[in-house]
Amino acid sequence: MKQQTFSELETHWRFRYCHGGTLRKSRKGRGARPLSSKDPIHLVFKINKAAVSKGLRSPRTFSLLNVLLRKYSRKFFVSIEQCSIQVDHIHILIRGGRRSAIQSFLRVLAGQFAQCLTDTFTTKHEGEKVWKHRPFTRVIKGFKPYRIVRDYIQLNEKEALGMPYSKTRLRGMSVEQLRELWV
Repeated sequence: MKQQTFSELETHWRFRYCHGGTLRKSRKGRGARPLSSKDPIHLVFKINKAAVSKGLRSPRTFSLLNVLLRKYSRKFFVSIEQCSIQVDHIHILIRGGRRSAIQSFLRVLAGQFAQCLTDTFTTKHEGEKVWKHRPFTRVIKGFKPYRIVRDYIQLNEKEALGMPYSKTRLRGMSVEQLRELWV
């Protein structure tokens, strides 16, 4: 009887394609992680700043993260369409084949990131947790949401490279400014 009531856990319609991050702390995000083998997935890893002192944009960490992304995307047959590494979080736009391969990619990538960031391959890490939340994923349904996420990740990358931050961000941008993002 308990198992049947657990499987009927309903999520709010707005969050039916989302999982992880801060949603996990509320009732909204406690269902199964929605994944799709046909649609792209927006993936966000957020680190705990106390655990990683220099951030993710330091040269050593940045190159290490890029190597790990390439390595495990090949291993689990996941294509990375776009990636933006910020000081305290990472945005990745991926497409995968099988659900099990995407799940393995998420699990191994999070674990390897954490081990490499804390240099704990043989000993247990005794300090702060590396990840602030579980990885946030959102299945992107349709072309317009895909374009918005793609532009958002590109804007994050430009801001990491020195473009000034704006509160309105994508909503206040004209068509010409959106084109300049991709130049």
